[in-house]
Amino acid sequence: MGNAITYKAQPNIESIKMSNGLTSVFIDVLSLASSALSKSDRQRELAAWFASRDQSIFGSGVVGFDISELPWQTATFNADQDFILRSIDATAEKTGWERLDYEPREDWVSSCLDKFRLMVQAFVFEDARNLESAAWLGGYPSSVTLCPIHQVYKYELGCVLCNGK
Repeated sequence: MGNAITYKAQPNIESIKMSNGLTSVFIDVLSLASSALSKSDRQRELAAWFASRDQSIFGSGVVGFDISELPWQTATFNADQDFILRSIDATAEKTGWERLDYEPREDWVSSCLDKFRLMVQAFVFEDARNLESAAWLGGYPSSVTLCPIHQVYKYELGCVLCNGK
């Protein structure tokens, strides 16, 4: 079993297929970087959405997603896309990795980030699904707060890094 990040509306764009372990690492490091970059409520919400893909709570092999499932919003689409691309860059620069209690395989993460970047760059607004009402694993957070230990924005069921311990 494993997880995939797909762009089903554009089958010519390669899916990201990851083992369960690599998925956890990918979500951890993307959550760290996007949380560090977040300056607005909207950006904090996006960081929390990434953190909600938490295998330690929802189980192995069930946290993959199609890029159309991100919580895209009509009014903020371009800014959201830019924020996600900057988060990918920050992840590649190892932003926040010092707060991990393990050393990620940089080459594996890098390969996934490269594919995710291509997917996000290619994503067009017309392919967004369920605008304004994206599916949140664990439900939409009643508040988006920062974990005092990991400096990651929490989703409704806590901190993805604390939950993984």
